[in-house]
Amino acid sequence: MRPEQEIMALIMKKAIEDERIRGVSMDGSRANRNAVHDIYSDFDIVYYVTDVREFTKDKSWIQYFGEILIVQCPADWYSHPYDYNSHDTFAYLIQFEDGNRIDLTIVDIRNIEKEALNQEPRIILLNKDNLKELIPVEDEREFFIKKPEVMEFNNTCNEFRWLCIYISKGLCREELYYAKYAFDVLVMNMFIKMLNWKIAADHLFQVTTGSHSKYLKRYLSEEEMSRFQAIFPSGEYEDIWNKLFIMYDYFAELEAYVAEKLGYSITIEETERVRQFIWNRRVAAGK
Repeated sequence: MRPEQEIMALIMKKAIEDERIRGVSMDGSRANRNAVHDIYSDFDIVYYVTDVREFTKDKSWIQYFGEILIVQCPADWYSHPYDYNSHDTFAYLIQFEDGNRIDLTIVDIRNIEKEALNQEPRIILLNKDNLKELIPVEDEREFFIKKPEVMEFNNTCNEFRWLCIYISKGLCREELYYAKYAFDVLVMNMFIKMLNWKIAADHLFQVTTGSHSKYLKRYLSEEEMSRFQAIFPSGEYEDIWNKLFIMYDYFAELEAYVAEKLGYSITIEETERVRQFIWNRRVAAGK
């Protein structure tokens, strides 16, 4: 695997020697001192260019950076094909054979004014024209978990319980993927929101758990982390039923904790009635 210095040297050499590239910035984990930095960290690079079309119509130029395993171009997808005659931003997500990855975004300087609004952590590596819009950002406050307003908090609690009923229906019918999808994706999104609010409330909402809550382990005690891990079910119906109630009760505790921290009220009656409804459904189904 090529070392970081070699990858960065290639990125900068291309930018310096190519007159069409007027600036370079780096964002993502490598620009954030609080993020994890290891061999799996992507190189999130932005090239600011005189004409983006010269970097999109012929894609072979990206081979300059090394032997490519696979490339994805999210701006050009079946649901939203890219207009190659436009000056819209384009991105190459490049996984190399040696294990390195560069997420290379190409921004036309015609659209540079938008960069002045970017508050995510980033480092300016090159600015040939002293473009005023290219401003370094050293802190990660843009990623801080936001304090929920009352309506968002209440809707999240309601949605969690509402979706738990979906899981019970799928389990009663033995519709495995329906039940697992409702559990692992739909309900879990609500659970993770509440868990993040608990963490943020304990840190005065001056903290982030990272993309997709990947840094939860930083903020949960060993006991809390074990409890969190214990809510994930296997593919066995009985285990999904059991984990549903474990997660349900865990959420109720988090909900009460966050509500107290924020001075919000909770609907204990709804919590109890929905739990009993789900339990009755399990019993009736002989599960």
